[in-house]
Parts: sequence; structure tokens; C-alpha cells
Amino acid sequence: MRNWHDGVFFGLHFDIHANAADQHLGRDVTVDHLLEQFQKIRPDFVQCDCKGHPGYASYPTKVGVPAPGIEKDALRVWREATKRLGIPLVMHFSGVWDQAAVERHPEWARVPSERERASGEARREVSTCPLSPYTEYMIAQMLELVREYDVDGFWVDGENWATRPCYCERCTQRFCAETGAQAAPMGEDEPHWDEWLAFTRKLFVEHVKTYADAVHAAKPSCTICSNWMYTIRQPDAIAAPVDYLSGDFSWIWSLDSALLESRFMANRGLKWDLMAWGFTSDGPMDRWEFKSAQALCQEAAVVLSMGGAFMVYDTPNRTGNLIAWHMDELAEVARFCRARQAYSQDTVSHPQALVLHAPEHYYKAMGADFFSGGHGKNAVAGAVHALMDNHISVDIMNPTDAVAHLGEYPLVVVPEQEGLPENAVAQLRTYVENGGRLLVSGAATKAFEEILGVKAREELPDAVFYVRIGQETTAVAGPRIQVEPVSARVLFACQNSRDTDAFAENTDIALATVNGCGKGRVVGLYADAFTYYHKGHYPRLRAVLGQCFAALEAQGLLSVEAPAYLYITPREKDGKLLIHLFNLASENPLSPERPIVESVPQVGPVRVACPLAKKPRSVSLAPSFEPVDWTYANGMLRVCVERVHIHEILVVE
Repeated sequence: MRNWHDGVFFGLHFDIHANAADQHLGRDVTVDHLLEQFQKIRPDFVQCDCKGHPGYASYPTKVGVPAPGIEKDALRVWREATKRLGIPLVMHFSGVWDQAAVERHPEWARVPSERERASGEARREVSTCPLSPYTEYMIAQMLELVREYDVDGFWVDGENWATRPCYCERCTQRFCAETGAQAAPMGEDEPHWDEWLAFTRKLFVEHVKTYADAVHAAKPSCTICSNWMYTIRQPDAIAAPVDYLSGDFSWIWSLDSALLESRFMANRGLKWDLMAWGFTSDGPMDRWEFKSAQALCQEAAVVLSMGGAFMVYDTPNRTGNLIAWHMDELAEVARFCRARQAYSQDTVSHPQALVLHAPEHYYKAMGADFFSGGHGKNAVAGAVHALMDNHISVDIMNPTDAVAHLGEYPLVVVPEQEGLPENAVAQLRTYVENGGRLLVSGAATKAFEEILGVKAREELPDAVFYVRIGQETTAVAGPRIQVEPVSARVLFACQNSRDTDAFAENTDIALATVNGCGKGRVVGLYADAFTYYHKGHYPRLRAVLGQCFAALEAQGLLSVEAPAYLYITPREKDGKLLIHLFNLASENPLSPERPIVESVPQVGPVRVACPLAKKPRSVSLAPSFEPVDWTYANGMLRVCVERVHIHEILVVE
């Protein structure tokens, strides 16, 4: 192991974001209380409050800004309790976002552009300038925590997602010196905009590297993690010396964000974890309701199925004690996870479909909100969900990482992305010629006309159009590229009406084509179909996309007979094939007014067909260990699982 995090599986996170109005901080926390609660759960590590976004420390710092309401040094108590349990203690420490530092040192604040101020977009600034003395202030406080409390790690929050371009003299002068620009641009309509955004992203990486190096020098075993760094939100090559990757996925509609992040983080070359919020709300972030254990187990299943560590977030009372009944519920979640640990931890991919997530496209789409994880990832999310809803397991990689692994995947998808590196385009063409199966959609098709077997005629404006699927139609909305098939065969054409009878208004505009190229096949989708699928997960569009995947005739894919909400993920470990089956259904309806999964219904029977070169010695179901019926013939393993509640694993040996 490189560090302690490489061996963890289940953790807990607690923070309170101490502020100027707090009173009696730490009053009710004791070592015995923490031991009593933690022994119910037996976490591998614990993260606790230290300094939140308001910038006030919840411990008596001598170099930072202590919260005025500290009654007892709770951090000292947490350190003693975790020492007795023999588990690491990690600091929740707000980084770029530090309101108290900015209030005391306005010159450290990020400076908005004149355009932001004129438009009213500028708000009271809480983020810091990357070239201000703030990073050194951070380091002084971090080293104090290492020295005085012997902490084992920092989970630095409020980092990339709190970062935006700073227009102070320090930043603009350095930018002009490095690029030759006359001024820092304020929008994409001005010269050097892309360079300016790349410069800001580079400064953020320098900020993380500076404090990571300082902490590692003081205590090499102390880990550094910058929340959401090098995840879907920041898909660049890893350059900063972070020890692992982590993020806290959305507190509401959590399964979708967990699914997307886990499938990218698992392929980054570092150990990783994802944090579920133990609570949710109907919207406002001040009236929280604790989730059901089954809801948290569902979220855990999404993470465990990809080999990640799982962490749950709860807040103690502001006087320091933990909520005992919350810990009882988390103990149930921990037991669920531990029962699956042997079949989840340290697994690797059994390649099925690979979706590309290109930084070049993502950052172009996101503009100055480059790390916020917004609409720039929607096409990738839609592609991942369309594949998973059609029972095709997915890994996500950026193009740089993907080119080294293309040959391992039966199917590759490039969803609506422009600006792919030339090397990646060339490698994808070679992949198809050598027998690979490729699907490209939207703007991505422009780089692949030759192997798609089409000629682009014109780009059509945004519109709603329809596609026939059986005796019905489904809508698709957005821009289209009209193409002329050369060697390609049309799979689906666009209609101007919803009809399938004599009233149907057919067109010669292809939505999808398929073409043979060398030993492989390639499907083109000439609309932003995955972006549209992301918006509604419409079942008829799912069927259209499913037929596009099927037209590729990719060999080596598992197949499943089950509802769309039963997901499959094959993984490998110690010579075993581990086929994870996890159920995303809810027994109660979900809506903005019903945000909590109360219980999960069982689904079954689930039938799985898995190509295998030879007959396995055994097939079993973990962790329920219920009997399964299986057969093997003609290179195909067929298994019937009578029921799946939340998460079961087929163990093939």
C-alpha cells in the first residue's frame, strides 16, 4: 500500500462548518461517547470537522480564526478516540472557499471581472485568489494540525468547484507575461479566452501541489485529498500529488451522480472513495431529513460495484455529540457493505463499454464554471445511463487514458464531443479497422465521416423531431447534422410528425447509420441524442439507442433479461469473475416532493448470459448464498437469479 487509504473500505464523515454565531462548540462530546457510537459501526477511518466554508476553526487554532463559541476542544477528543480504535483521523478543511479569511484580508479575495460587476453577477466574494498569500495561510494551519493533533489526512473541501477566474493584478499580470496577451479576457467573445481559463485551472493545480508538498514534507504518511479533484469535474491528466480521489455526491437524486462519478474515478489509477450524504431535503439546505438505510445501501451498491470505498456523511449536534439513532442506522449500512467487501474491494474492470469524456470538450462547454460539473458532462451522463439502462456495463476515461485501453473494450462510445485530440481520433479509427465497435454522436461525428461511410451536408438548427420505434414514435430535440449515406446503411430516419400510419411525415434525414469498416463496425448518431436522453430517460428513446448498440454486433458483452433499473457490472478479482447486480428501484414514487427512497422492491427472476471461454467450476450468489441455476454451452454461461433485493454478486470461478 502507498498510504493508509489504499486499504480502507468504509468510512464516516462529520462536519458542522463552524461560524461566528456558534455557542458551546464541543461541550457534549467525550471519548466514551465517540467510542460507543463508532463501535456500532466499526469504520476504517473517520473524517471530522476542522474548518468549514465560513472559515472559522472548530478547534482552538493559534494561526487561523477560531470560532468564538468553542467550549471544549472537540478535535482533541476525536483524536484520542480514533487513536484508541486504531483508525485514521482525517480533517474536513475548507480550502479555496474561506469567508473569514476574505473578510479579514480583502486583498486575498478573488476579484471578479468588470463585466461580472456591471451585470450584477458579482456577489460577496468567499473564494480566494490563487496567487494571494492565502495558500501559505492554509499551510500554516494544516501544519499546526499535524504538529498539535498528529492528524492522518486532509479532505480539502470547497476547492475546484469554488474556483473561478480571478482578475486581480497578480493573476492578470502573470497571465499576460506567460501568454503575451494584452489583457485578461472577460468572456469568450474576447481573445485568449480559452488560454485564460486554462491558466486559471493551472493555478488551482499549483495551489494544491503547494500545500500537498508542505504537508507531505512535515508528515509523509499524512494524506491529501482535494474534494472532486480529477473526477468527472476535472478530467485532466493527474498532475498534483494527491494521495487518493474523493467526492461527495449529490444529497438528492444521489444514485445518478454516484453512478457517473464511480465509473470515471475507478479508471484514474488512484484509490478512491465516494461519500453519500446521510440526509436529504426537499430542496433547501437547512431542513434535513435522514435517509433510510435501504436508500443508503442502494447508494453504497453503486460505489462498491466499481471497487471503491464508501463513506457516509452526517452532522453531529453543534455541541458535539453524535445522533445515536443515526449511528444505529449507519451500523446497518456498514453491515451491508462488510457483507460485500470480499467481492467488491480491489476489483478491476471486466471491460464491456467505454465512454470517452474529453477535457477539451468539457472545458469548452463549461466556460468560467469549469469545475462545477454542470451541463458539460450531460452527453457523457446520457450515454452512460443509456448503456446501463440497456444492461451494458460502462467505464469512463478521458481520451489520453483511453487510447492505451481501446483494444480491451468490445464497444466504445464518443458522445457529442468536439475537439478530440488528433491522436485519439486516429487511434479510434485504427480500433475500428482492427475489429472494434464504435458509436459516435452529434458533433463527434464530424471527425469520423470516412469510417462512418457518410458525407455531411449541413447542420440543422435546434428542433423537435420524431423517430419511429416499432409501431410508436419517440421525440428527440436539439441540433442535427444532415448526412448523405455513401456506404452506410440508415438505421433510423427522422420524422416531422408523431404518426406511424398514413399521416406520418417521413424525411430522408438520417438519425442513425451503421457502416462496416475494416474488421469493425461504426454507428453514427447525427443528433444530440444522449444529451436528450439525459434530460428524461425516455423508454422509447432508450429502445432506439439500444437498437443502435445492438447494430454494432459487439462480441463479448454480457446480456441481461431484467427491468431497466436492474444494473449489471462485471468485475474481476483473484481469478474470479464477479458479476454485480444492483437494483435502483424504489417501492415508493419519487419526486421533488417525495425525495427519499423508503424501501427497495425485489426484482426477479434475473437472467444473465455471459460469454466465457471455458466452463466454470462453480457459480454462486453472494452474499445471500442462495442457490442459482446455471448452464454452460457453446461458450456461454447462462444463470438465473430468482430475486435481487438491493445488491447481489454472481461469483464465477
